[in-house]
Amino acid sequence: MKTKTQLINPILLGACVLTLCVSFAPRALAVEGGLGRPISGMSIAPFAGVIPPEPGLAIATGETYYEGSIGGGRTVPIAGLLVANVDMKASFTPIALFYIWPTPTKEWNFASAMSFPLAWLEVEANFSLGPFSVRKKESTFGLFDLVFTPIIASHHFSETDHFAFSFTFWAPTGSYEKGRLVNLSQNTWTFIPGVAYTKLLPEANIELTGIWQMEFDTEDPATRYQNGILSDLEVLAIKRFKNGLGIGFVESWIQQVNDDEGAPAALNGFLGRAFGIGPIVTYSTKVGKSHLDFSARWIHDFDVSNRVAGDAFNFSASLKF
Repeated sequence: MKTKTQLINPILLGACVLTLCVSFAPRALAVEGGLGRPISGMSIAPFAGVIPPEPGLAIATGETYYEGSIGGGRTVPIAGLLVANVDMKASFTPIALFYIWPTPTKEWNFASAMSFPLAWLEVEANFSLGPFSVRKKESTFGLFDLVFTPIIASHHFSETDHFAFSFTFWAPTGSYEKGRLVNLSQNTWTFIPGVAYTKLLPEANIELTGIWQMEFDTEDPATRYQNGILSDLEVLAIKRFKNGLGIGFVESWIQQVNDDEGAPAALNGFLGRAFGIGPIVTYSTKVGKSHLDFSARWIHDFDVSNRVAGDAFNFSASLKF
């Protein structure tokens, strides 16, 4: 079946979990820093509920750029600091490996993934020094926290209905220093269970996909800050054409479900929320016996509370051998 042989982009599935894995946010602010791991609309991938049946290795890369801010004098905790009027820019270039395991059954397929995200981060913010306010800017570049997805399991109810569950974790492998505006690590272990559902409408050649993930962080040992639990719900709809092109849209809702712990009382729990929406364009083709997939999207944040609000852009490409 053609739809099942489409390659699931491993970055956006959570090995990034893009893009977006995707899905590769720095810690920036409703959690300590203001973003947490997910960026609006970057965790979902086309065919997220479908693992294709053919076993094999896939490699993927891409580019995610995010630019946003928290203004209005809002106080924000970053690596043990309290700052305000934060402007941030972030660029993530993940290299992801995705392996589909051989399976004797037609109802189930399984895969595993890991990602090595390179990151460039820049943050500018105001510090209060007594009665004075000082504007400071810092930037850094290097290997960000590594991402592992040991299991993605996809169940095929029919040729048009597919369900998947996954488990992803981030390891605090990047460099981290308390008191810096930018770090190449969130300095926590992050565990993300998730489910996905894909509905295909063959007559109209339309795909409807949704995912729901929950993010659980350990305590930051350097600052004793405990991020609250995050819920990340995202949906997409894509209309595809015979030439391999697809166009559609992505919507997302990130909601923190409990207060941060260890935050100063003035932050009142720093409970965060963000909605996002934007277009997505895809293209799929075959190179010999390999599947080549491209995806590009732009997501705009709106109705944001206690998180960075801005715009995210992503381009990714994957090749399944």
